[in-house]
Amino acid sequence: MLNETDAGRIRLAWLAVAAGGLLAALSLLYEGRGKPLPAGAAAVVGDQAIGRDQWQRAVQAVEGDRARALDGEERRAVLDRLIDEELLFQHALDSGLARDDPGLRKTLVAALIDATTAGGAVDEDAARALFARDPAYFAAQPRLAVVAVRTNDAAAQDDATAARGALGEVLQDALREGRPLPAGFEPVALPEEPLPLPQIAQRLGGAAAGALHRATAGELLGPFVQGRGALYVLLRQRYADAVRYEDVADAVRSEWQRREAEKALEALLTELRRDAAIRYASDAR
Repeated sequence: MLNETDAGRIRLAWLAVAAGGLLAALSLLYEGRGKPLPAGAAAVVGDQAIGRDQWQRAVQAVEGDRARALDGEERRAVLDRLIDEELLFQHALDSGLARDDPGLRKTLVAALIDATTAGGAVDEDAARALFARDPAYFAAQPRLAVVAVRTNDAAAQDDATAARGALGEVLQDALREGRPLPAGFEPVALPEEPLPLPQIAQRLGGAAAGALHRATAGELLGPFVQGRGALYVLLRQRYADAVRYEDVADAVRSEWQRREAEKALEALLTELRRDAAIRYASDAR
């Protein structure tokens, strides 16, 4: 049995352990409370400071919504909201949500790319040089004057050379010179004015529009199988307006900024790859 002296010593030991635990807990609870905040910080959440400028912008946004100035208690509530958002954001990072959620991951990566590649003022001389190297790139799509005919003769589908033979020559001459069409053909209703390729694709189909994109004036194209019949198209004329820098300046500047952003992103990725420890599996081919 323990004598009275030993029992007292044990009680003192337990009291010492309890007191030490309490002091440690209090130390953790109040750690950093006496530490000064970083310059310009309105609050600190963990190691992340919430700047006074950030707080002030949030206050101004709320004041704009409410159309009045906020009092001190309301301003503090705005700061508490920023603290709550920071806590949730840190928790999301710690939980792996940003890494595991594909949609959120893409959003974060896209936001980083936008922030990294956000360009400044456009270099006007560089934009003009870009236009001078390839003005056709910025020209509006050409407008094409076309005529089209359709036949419901299913046999035309089986004879893809018909448009290159005697029938093709007769049909081509008829379309060029406005002569009566050969038997079995009927005109396709089209506007008289030249049309851009997207509108031609809507009316005549993608295959015909694709062929017209590469065709020369006077060329007969087809047959393009459509249902039980076939379509033939003649390109009468191609109209391409001359383009001036002043007419497409905004498009040129946007394209210059896009290309500069691509360069900035490529430079960033090169730097990140250089500094990162990347290893490939031996069978990753």
